[in-house]
Amino acid sequence: MLHTQKLFICNITSWLSRRTRHIINVYCSTLINGNLPVQQKETIDVRETKKLIEIKTKLSKMKKESKVTEYIEQSISCDKEILDIINYIQKVNPDISDIIQLLGKHRNISFKRADTTILHLIDKDTAAKYVSLIKNDLSKNMCYVAELNPGFGVLTRELLKAGVPLIHLYEGNLRLHKILEMICTKYPEKLKLISSKYSNLFGKIRAFYDNKVTEEVTKKYQESFKAIESKNWKDETYMQIIGACDSTHLFNFIIHSLIFRNGFMFYGRPVFYIAIPPSVWNNYNIFTSFNTYSYAKVMFKLMFNYELLGTLSRKAFIPWPKKKQCKRNSAFLSAKQNYKQLYVIKLEPKADIYTQLSPKDWITFSYFVRHHMRKRCTRVIPALEKWIPGCGIRLIAKDYTIYTQFGDLMPTQILELFKEFKSWPEYKESYFIDSMNNSVGAHNEFEFFNE
Repeated sequence: MLHTQKLFICNITSWLSRRTRHIINVYCSTLINGNLPVQQKETIDVRETKKLIEIKTKLSKMKKESKVTEYIEQSISCDKEILDIINYIQKVNPDISDIIQLLGKHRNISFKRADTTILHLIDKDTAAKYVSLIKNDLSKNMCYVAELNPGFGVLTRELLKAGVPLIHLYEGNLRLHKILEMICTKYPEKLKLISSKYSNLFGKIRAFYDNKVTEEVTKKYQESFKAIESKNWKDETYMQIIGACDSTHLFNFIIHSLIFRNGFMFYGRPVFYIAIPPSVWNNYNIFTSFNTYSYAKVMFKLMFNYELLGTLSRKAFIPWPKKKQCKRNSAFLSAKQNYKQLYVIKLEPKADIYTQLSPKDWITFSYFVRHHMRKRCTRVIPALEKWIPGCGIRLIAKDYTIYTQFGDLMPTQILELFKEFKSWPEYKESYFIDSMNNSVGAHNEFEFFNE
C-alpha cells in the first residue's frame, strides 16, 4: 500500500552574488514519495535535515569569522600607518608630536586619506629647504606674503627667519587657530591670522569642481582678498602666495580664476610658490602623447610663466597619500613618484597677456579652445566652416590643409588661428557668438566687467 505524505525538506540552493552578500536562499520543497516506509522516510528526513542545518551553521560561522578577521587586519593596518606617521613626527619635529596626536585622536586633523588636497608641513628641516628654494626670488617683492594652510607654523617660523617682514596666515581649519594664535603672540606685528572659515583659499577647489560653490560662498571667498591693495596688471605682483596642495584640479582652478579675473586674480597679478605632486606638474608641462594635449594645457602655456625650483620629501606633509594600485606602468611610476616627492614651483600669470587679447576676448578664446579641443582630432577647416561657411579658402591661403587638426597646432598657433577667425567680417553675426554666450553667460561670468 502506497502512503503519500508531504515532506518539507530545507534545501540550500545557491550562493548569491557578492552584491547580495552571499545570502543563503532557503526554501521548502514539496516531495511526494510512496516507495519507502513512513518510519524509514522520517529517519532519512531527520538525518538529512540535521546535516543541512550543520552545513548552514558552519557556513554562517565561517562568514562571521572572515568578517572579523578582515576587520582586525584593516584595523591593524590602519593603526600601523598612523603609528608610522606619529613615529616620523617624533623623529623630525618632537615639539609638535603631542599636539598632532591629540588632534588626530579627536579627528580634528587627518593623518591619511585618498584625496588630501590640503597639506600641512610637519618637518623643520624640510621647511628650511622649502624656504631656501624660494627666498631669493621672494625677497624681490614681499608686499603681501600669504601662507596658505600654515597648520602648525613650521614653515611660518622659517619664513620669519629668512626675513619676511609680515606674513598673512590663511588657515581654513579653525581648530588649528589656537596654535597659530600662540605663534602670533610670540612674533607680534610680524604675523596676521585671517580668522574666517572661508580663509582656506585652496579649499574651494573641490567644491568648485563639484558645482557646490553657492553665491554666498563665492561672495565670502572674494571678501578674503578685500584688505589687499590692488595693482595694475602690468605692475609687479600684488600678492606672494606660499603653500602646498595635493589637488589634481589646482591648475584648472587657477586658470579659471585668471580667465574670469576672480579670486586670486581680481586685484592684480599674484605669484605662487607652491608644492605640488610631480604628476600635476608633468601633466601640464610635458606633452607625453597626443591624447594628453588638452584645453587646460593650451591655456596654461599661453597665460603663465612657470619654473621648477626643486623637490621636497612627501613624508614631510600630512596627510600622507594613500598608496594606489595601478595597472599601467606609466600610472604606477607616476603614483610612486607622488608618494615620494613634491615639486616646488613658481607660477606667475604673464604681464603681457592683455596685449594679446582683451579680458573679454580671453573668455571668448577659452570657449574657442575648449569647444574645439574636446577631440584633438577635430579638423580645423570643417570645424570653422560650421561657424562661417566658405571660410576654408581663407584658411588654405594661410597654409592650413583639409587634414590639419587642432591637435597638430601649438598653443601659440591656436591663438593666432583665433585672431584670424575673429578678424573676419562674418564673425560678429556667426552662430559661434550665440553658442559662446549660451555656454559662458549661463554662469554670469561677464558680470564683473560691467561693474
